[in-house]
Amino acid sequence: MKHEWMIRVIDDLAAYAGKNGMPALAEHLHEARLLAITEMANLPDEGDEENGARRGDHSGAAIRERTRS
Repeated sequence: MKHEWMIRVIDDLAAYAGKNGMPALAEHLHEARLLAITEMANLPDEGDEENGARRGDHSGAAIRERTRS
């Protein structure tokens, strides 16, 4: 996954916050991790944009439309 490094950075920040008396920040970072994973899962595959898919269009409609032409 192209953006996986972001998850590792968030994990490191959350661990640091937890070990250094910042439990609220650690909790928010864990929530941010879940949000990042969710958004990354909804990104189109790198090849999809070449096939006509637009960011946010996960229905495959843009790809099907292009293949009909």
